[in-house]
Amino acid sequence: MTTFSRWFLAAALVVLASACGPAPTSSAQVCDKNAQVDQTAKVGDCTRIPPGNLFGERSTCVAAADKCSPADRTLLLDVLTCAEKLPVCVEASKEAWVGARTGCVMRLSGVSQACRDAYAGVLPDPSGIFDAGVPDAGPMPINDGGNALDLVVVADETSFAFAWTTLQGSNSVTRWAFIGTSDAGVRDEPFFNSMTSRRDFILEVDAGAYYRRWFMIGEAVDTKPAFGTPDAGAGASDAGAMCMGPLDCATDRVCDLGQCKVQTCQPGGPLTCPNAYQCFPNGTCNRTAFDAGQVFDAGSGNMMMLSTPLPFISNDFIAMTRAPTPGAQVYLGGFAGKRPDVVAIDSARTFVALEQDGLLVGHSSYRRGRDFIDDSVTASPIDTVGSRVRVAYNHESKTLYACYIVGRGVRVRRSLDEGRTWGDTATTIEPPPLDDGGLGMVISDCDIAAWRQGGAIMVTVEDDKLVTRNVTSGLDVEDAGQVAFVSAAPDAGNVFAPIRPSIATLPSDSQVHIVFTATRSLSSGLSDTETYGVYRDGMVGTFGQPQALTYTGVPPFGSPLPQDYATVAIDPKTKRAIGAYVSLLPGNEALSTVQVSLWNAQQRRWVTGSDLSVFTLDVDNQTKVLFPFTEFQGKQVDAFSPTFAALPNGKIWLSMLVGARLGGGSGNDFKFWAVPFDFDEPTPAGTVRGWFKKPARKLSDTRAWDPRGGGIRPTVSSFSADSQISFSGAFTEGFGQAGEQEGGRSVYVTIP
Repeated sequence: MTTFSRWFLAAALVVLASACGPAPTSSAQVCDKNAQVDQTAKVGDCTRIPPGNLFGERSTCVAAADKCSPADRTLLLDVLTCAEKLPVCVEASKEAWVGARTGCVMRLSGVSQACRDAYAGVLPDPSGIFDAGVPDAGPMPINDGGNALDLVVVADETSFAFAWTTLQGSNSVTRWAFIGTSDAGVRDEPFFNSMTSRRDFILEVDAGAYYRRWFMIGEAVDTKPAFGTPDAGAGASDAGAMCMGPLDCATDRVCDLGQCKVQTCQPGGPLTCPNAYQCFPNGTCNRTAFDAGQVFDAGSGNMMMLSTPLPFISNDFIAMTRAPTPGAQVYLGGFAGKRPDVVAIDSARTFVALEQDGLLVGHSSYRRGRDFIDDSVTASPIDTVGSRVRVAYNHESKTLYACYIVGRGVRVRRSLDEGRTWGDTATTIEPPPLDDGGLGMVISDCDIAAWRQGGAIMVTVEDDKLVTRNVTSGLDVEDAGQVAFVSAAPDAGNVFAPIRPSIATLPSDSQVHIVFTATRSLSSGLSDTETYGVYRDGMVGTFGQPQALTYTGVPPFGSPLPQDYATVAIDPKTKRAIGAYVSLLPGNEALSTVQVSLWNAQQRRWVTGSDLSVFTLDVDNQTKVLFPFTEFQGKQVDAFSPTFAALPNGKIWLSMLVGARLGGGSGNDFKFWAVPFDFDEPTPAGTVRGWFKKPARKLSDTRAWDPRGGGIRPTVSSFSADSQISFSGAFTEGFGQAGEQEGGRSVYVTIP
């Protein structure tokens, strides 16, 4: 049994053990506790709080409690326990104290009407949330979890971005009220948003530093807080049963969406069999290790299913307008993971897909990654087979798509609840075998991006071609698709053997950019690898000829140095595309750099230049302009694993792994970095526009995995822009003397 299996089995046993539950709460327990909790001893500077016990004198308390159900008495005892833990109220923290007491009192909202009638006005009224016993205090946040609303606030130089999660359902919210308090304790007038179906909001402010503590209220018709409906969950789900694991199948079968199936492979070809399987000479995957991994069933509890109606009042959240700074990094659970791909949905919601324990696993966060640390809260299986998973989110249909390689084909799945469940449906495209019984074509890689009408568009590598297919929100996938690139004969000047595609789309403008690596034949009879791009839009419905990302405008075209691992993004504001790739450094081919290339829409070609390297030197020919840091100056430095991402407001950032060479031949110390790019920024020479906004920012001090090997290092990190103002990234921690051993946990980072 794997570590994952043991962990989730232990969690299940804990749940079963607790199912028996404690003995019912008695009236005596409630009223004994009530006698011990005297608000007079806690009230301090909060002089408007009525003195005495919460539930009256003992005789009154016992007579009323006898008429309450055991569930009611449990809630009453819970409120008293909460109130007992309150400190003495002092003026300096009055608002925080009132907010904490409010959270205690609001738990009474779940008490039945019969129990409330029995206490005949003695119980504090939870509908008085706006004063919580202090008429002049105003509405207060709830920070102890006794609420049905979770809020995240992020800020940059000129805006606050709000994103919230409703932990219970409700049809009674008429508008959202946002309330901020400055560092001087001055409360802003509330501002409102009546679009109750929204989950995010951006507030633009004047330039300058604004420090605010924010919270929000979902108001009902009477401007009082609306209350949630227990067990309503968090929206549509696409749940379905997954199979138990490969050990339930014969050794020549894999567990595939609940069924034991033969999975074909290509002996000596790409590694497409699941973990613990090998490709046998007969062209099928056979299990060769006893412990092949077990499916775990987490994630079903990652949204709070509460049995008590709670108010739509959020926690408070501190934010300050300023230049973006990195947030705190979070580990993705406690288990090793590799090759993460991240989708940032908004300031609160993020999804990361990766390989863990031989499975494709997704982690869903609705608290800006703060909940990623707990696998039982965030993790859910995407599939029990497959590799090289790529994900995309369509905001129009609120659908999350995943594509990954299974056997000789590609599979597409979807989630309707931001990755918490994936259902039992999938579309698998596998090329047919040859007429003579041979295995035929193999689909070896994929990438996916959002497309029109709530769907997605997927690009795959199919032997010597790149093929795109439209995917609907119902998982209907085009059979044949459209060929985006087909190899030419390997003669001088021709391009062939495409690999590693990356796709970017702008659905509103019908733009599709695909960049990839291919082999180029040279006139000398040799060959090298170059990065290329193909493009289509609404004006030209077919893809054009491949254009090298290395074009500089002067002969010889292309580069004598190898390139690989290209990335591409489209600025939704200017509709301009930008790409990047990894290349070895001229004059020192043991080092690698990340090179940027710009799309010229008029000439329909990519253009680069020597100053578009992230290691461009200053006029002293020594200082790396983007990295003016002591740790890099005078040292040999590598950069690889680039990913571009673009915000809706036109801000573009490039992420990468960067590290200085360590002494003694012990490799590099790679860290996760990011740098903004601006199409209006002058280049260092000042002759043209389109350059980085220095300096680069290090987003994590955790050492990243160094995938050593011949040639250019592969992409092992991911980066994504959300629908508001921030970026999210993920990479895998490296073990060993210089991070060269894969097997660490994946790390999640944000900026701001």
